[in-house]
Amino acid sequence: MNGNLYEERGEDRRIRKSKKALQEALIRLLSKKSIGEITIKELTDEADVHRGTFYHHYADAMDLKVQTEREIAEQLTEILSSVPQSRLEQGPYPLLVRVLEYLEDNREIAKMLASEHGAPWLMEELCTGISERCLGTQLFGEQLRFNRYKPEGVAVLTTRVPLFGISAAGLREMLVSWIEDGMRMAPGEMARIMERMMGSQSPTAMSR
Repeated sequence: MNGNLYEERGEDRRIRKSKKALQEALIRLLSKKSIGEITIKELTDEADVHRGTFYHHYADAMDLKVQTEREIAEQLTEILSSVPQSRLEQGPYPLLVRVLEYLEDNREIAKMLASEHGAPWLMEELCTGISERCLGTQLFGEQLRFNRYKPEGVAVLTTRVPLFGISAAGLREMLVSWIEDGMRMAPGEMARIMERMMGSQSPTAMSR
């Protein structure tokens, strides 16, 4: 029995390795071209896996994209909920740093999020999530999360506070500029700049 378990775990590791390679290949390619321009051959060559391996896991390139976006959405959900609300009462800095550090540690994902060919909607949802987590949830006390179970695979935030749309748009512009500039500014420094930009739209400021 132990041998079978070992073999099953070994197979699981191989599957995870193949899927990770394909997802990382897709992320790199999406920073340069749209999903409609990416061929299966490009994906398998970039990931260094066989064509049959690709079709063992995914129906087509769009299926790979949907599943990859779901996994990224899960990671972003964890980031958005990782900072206790009590730490945000004095400002959004702790969450902004966490987001920026994640993007810095995952540069290919960051470039895909910033690319018009990649998943710009995920960047928009991330910025809306930051705005709502730092501003909206202080007012409504609702926990943010991505709805990963939408049938077509398009994740959306379950909490909406349209009042903060301007703040989210401004955050997106700053994040995209930071990414396109090669993230030369340290996450902590960038977070301070973004915090100052959000300051005038905080619940405290609006109540004055």
